Amino acid sequence: MGFHPRRLLALLRARLAARPITVLTGARQTGKTTIVRDLLPAGGDLPSVYFSLDDPDERLRLAADPVRRLDHGARIVVLDEIQKQPALLDAVKLLADRGEGRRFLLLGSAQVLLLRQVRETLAGRAALLELWPLGLVERVEGPEAPLSGLDQIWREGEAAVRRMAESPPSADDARLWRGRAEEHFLWGGYPALEPMPPEERRAWLRDFRRTYLERDLADLGRVADLDQFALAQNLLAARTGQLLSHSEVARELGVAVNTVKRYVRFLEISYQLFLLRPLQPTVTARLVKSPKLYWTDPALASLLGERAGAADGALFETAVLDELLRWSSWQPEPPALHFFRTHAGREVDFILHAPDRVVALEAKSSERAHRTDARPLTEVLGALTLRGVARDAWRVGLVVTRGREVEPLAPGVWAVPDWRLFGPGG
Repeated sequence: MGFHPRRLLALLRARLAARPITVLTGARQTGKTTIVRDLLPAGGDLPSVYFSLDDPDERLRLAADPVRRLDHGARIVVLDEIQKQPALLDAVKLLADRGEGRRFLLLGSAQVLLLRQVRETLAGRAALLELWPLGLVERVEGPEAPLSGLDQIWREGEAAVRRMAESPPSADDARLWRGRAEEHFLWGGYPALEPMPPEERRAWLRDFRRTYLERDLADLGRVADLDQFALAQNLLAARTGQLLSHSEVARELGVAVNTVKRYVRFLEISYQLFLLRPLQPTVTARLVKSPKLYWTDPALASLLGERAGAADGALFETAVLDELLRWSSWQPEPPALHFFRTHAGREVDFILHAPDRVVALEAKSSERAHRTDARPLTEVLGALTLRGVARDAWRVGLVVTRGREVEPLAPGVWAVPDWRLFGPGG
């Protein structure tokens, strides 16, 4: 089969045209090498040269004379797995400062090593992008992925939701995308999985986990007990969609709280889990301040956490969060993403906000949403005052379901099926 179109590609090309250095990070096997070696050259005439720092001989050659070897005639110089040789960033900085129209594209599987070096060595020179596993709307073949329902809602507000309700897709398209959504949220978005039968997919996910333990942790830091770390992975994956309590996990593992914090940090900077921060608006309510933990791929969360499957509410919520991360990553100006929760129990799963718009989302794994499901969205959207958001900003609430219909639940609040929100919006 052909390559999936990646929505990030247009933003990547724009950053390469505008900035001397672009840093593209993401988990292993998300397609960073594919997007650079196969998709990027297809859309332009910029010659490129590619260095893989996974190759120890390549690392030795570059270390011997980095400036001369990187001073290449190609317009784009790609350094893959840059976290394996961060000392090269000094040579990149020197050559980038010379101008001459040269562009550097740095790829890596670990976030913090790159960001620390970028702050210290490439401050003001580098654009930062993240490539996540495939989003649902990218599960097509062709030169471009279509706009999703969320794209249209974010641009137009409630008018787009109303249009979706009034113009349902054909029965064939609905069947196709409902099936794709079920498979996508069950097996996640790693591109290598798609052509495999289910039994091979589970084996691939287990191998992915083993590769992470044996290779990626070596790049991140020393872990004395890999079995203990693997158990921590399982315990944390079982808590996807929940508030993170380091002390609770530490008690179950029988280790110090600081050890758990270090494990969480390793998983976060290698894109295995994501900590969603709570919204801190200008209200007087007593708010929860702990982050919520989400695994960045629902299939891995299911495998590691020994959960029941896609029907599980926490896994569905995880899948929705993962789609929001993918969607945000390819926005030229990504919105802020938080959750809202008070100690009194008022809660909204996800809030996207920019200066002129707010979209609040609740994830419900059921086929249908009820009017009572709209109540938290109605209350929070009506009362919330956000820093940096205009008082007259438009606001929309969405209850994301696994159903079929887009339908109103309350003024400004709609039920929207997952496959219509994250699949093609037309």
